[in-house]
Amino acid sequence: MRLRMRFLVPVLLAVPAAAQAPRVLIADPEPIVTVRIRDSELPVRVALGVPAALLLNAKPALETGIKPFPVVGKLRFSNALLPGGSALVRFNRIGVGIEGAPKRKLPTAWIEPEITARTAGVLSIFVFEGDRVVWLNPRAPSGGQSYTLVRDGTNDPDVITRIGGEKIRVTFAPDSPVTIMNARAAAALEAEGLVRRANRVGLWEPIPRARLPWQALVPRPGATLVGLPLIRPAARVSEAEAKAIDSRAEAGTSTADDDADTIVVKGAREGRRGRSPWILVGADVLGNCSRIELDRPAKVWRLTCAFSSSGG
Repeated sequence: MRLRMRFLVPVLLAVPAAAQAPRVLIADPEPIVTVRIRDSELPVRVALGVPAALLLNAKPALETGIKPFPVVGKLRFSNALLPGGSALVRFNRIGVGIEGAPKRKLPTAWIEPEITARTAGVLSIFVFEGDRVVWLNPRAPSGGQSYTLVRDGTNDPDVITRIGGEKIRVTFAPDSPVTIMNARAAAALEAEGLVRRANRVGLWEPIPRARLPWQALVPRPGATLVGLPLIRPAARVSEAEAKAIDSRAEAGTSTADDDADTIVVKGAREGRRGRSPWILVGADVLGNCSRIELDRPAKVWRLTCAFSSSGG
């Protein structure tokens, strides 16, 4: 899921990391943990690509009886990935107990419409205390090669890379079947000869009721992104582009509001450039990683992945 919740940072302080033994989470494909708010227990899935916060669907959150921050506790958040283009967000620092642990204050937001259908919400891996948190995937091939990726900050999930003159934010999204990117990021990879476009389209469902078209990209043999192989990359396209590529393409739910992420940049000075470049590394890549470690003090991700000779 890609919801940039950075607007919470000025209001909600980041969760401090306490020294303790590494926490191990079992992913299938993402870990599910229970959080306790007041007298309610809610199942939430753990995400790698969300800053330090608990994000809840509005209905189960409100049923716990929690209230928004009294000064600036409610706002309308606009994002093309959301059904209708925006969401009503309420937030506060809430006492939350994770898996039976004592409650502590966490930055918490509850959102309309819902952001996940599988659980009551999403919990950032950065919320877990300790210098290191280990994400284990029992379905991934064992062994393999180690990769170290430098993050943008202590509690920032993103890896920053520069490709074709663009500064690109790379985020882990194991809930996405493919590695998805917006048009500016795709144009940068194309310009460097890392990918070419294919005449195949599909639909990406980042959150319930949002079905956004993508166009498949064919990676050059041996092409990598932040050291990881490109396996099934795809670029966001508009509904009109998807239908032009494939007349049989199933209709999605995107609108003209989504077009800022589907503008293809042909030159640095030509027309609108769209949103800042982003890439979400999906299960096509991360499904091959048996271990993903958050090393907070070193500000890195450490991955152990076994890729076949063909990349996947």
